[in-house]
Amino acid sequence: MARPSLQEFADSPDGTRFFTAYDALIARGGGRPLEVESGHGVTRVNSYGTSPGTPIVLLPGGGATSGSYANVAGRLAESRRVLTVDIIGDAGRSRPGPGRPRTTDDLSTWLDATFDALDVESVDLVGHSYGAMIALAYATGVHRERVRRLVLLDPTSCFAGLRLRYLAHAVPTLIAPTPRRQRRFLSWETRDATLDRTWIEMYCAGAQYPTGPTIVPKRPSREEFSKLQGGKIVTAIFAPDSRAHHSPRVAARLREHLPDARIIMLHSGTHHTLPLEPADELTASVLDAVEQRAEKRVEVDKYRILRSPPPGSDARRSP
Repeated sequence: MARPSLQEFADSPDGTRFFTAYDALIARGGGRPLEVESGHGVTRVNSYGTSPGTPIVLLPGGGATSGSYANVAGRLAESRRVLTVDIIGDAGRSRPGPGRPRTTDDLSTWLDATFDALDVESVDLVGHSYGAMIALAYATGVHRERVRRLVLLDPTSCFAGLRLRYLAHAVPTLIAPTPRRQRRFLSWETRDATLDRTWIEMYCAGAQYPTGPTIVPKRPSREEFSKLQGGKIVTAIFAPDSRAHHSPRVAARLREHLPDARIIMLHSGTHHTLPLEPADELTASVLDAVEQRAEKRVEVDKYRILRSPPPGSDARRSP
């Protein structure tokens, strides 16, 4: 069965639930909606805060929309300007045009055109899941000089593949998505965690959102990874209970490619509880990453892990 057009979806009961929940999530942190036009279409950017200087740009995972940052965007904006971006061609309020991205290079060009329209010279770029793949491709491509800091949240397929068991559970939601299948998949991956009800409403109502073919960036080559060495500081933040991949193994693989990268293993969370929760620790970890706050390193399984303290604690783990 073919998916509806964007207008047909918007006029449907699921579409009404999707956009109502989306707007409520953006309003939660005081987001100010912006629409950015380019040859690729219209991109929705939600702006938080008014601090001068380099903004933090947040890219969501597939189907999650920028509403998935509802619990952290406002907190980050207390000290930095924050821009959350709906990936064009994916669920959200961006609307692709005839020149919609069709390749990874197109995605990078789209992101660059968005920054141009916003008059943003440099960014601290943060991406979760699919957003991390796009962020990594952008930071290793021709537009890499625009990225001051790169932060990857539980990055999938950037340094290692997905678990086969995860793929087996995810395939039904990709081939024939329904609200029920979306809920069941999230319940499995998050181990029945209590998730934000408004985001769940949006995510599941968006099962029939008319997205285009997913553009999957290739894993960077050794030469491309080498472009991230030196002045550009990379941080990866992992969910310890992610079912998408084995986080410590992915962290070890990342260290092979980027020996100078900073790695933070959160104290809780799965792939799909991020980036909504754990909000306090994730907010502190992202700020640690983009502002390069001092952290002590810990040796775990023969590679170094940076650990943020538990929420509300100033204690640091000792090496």
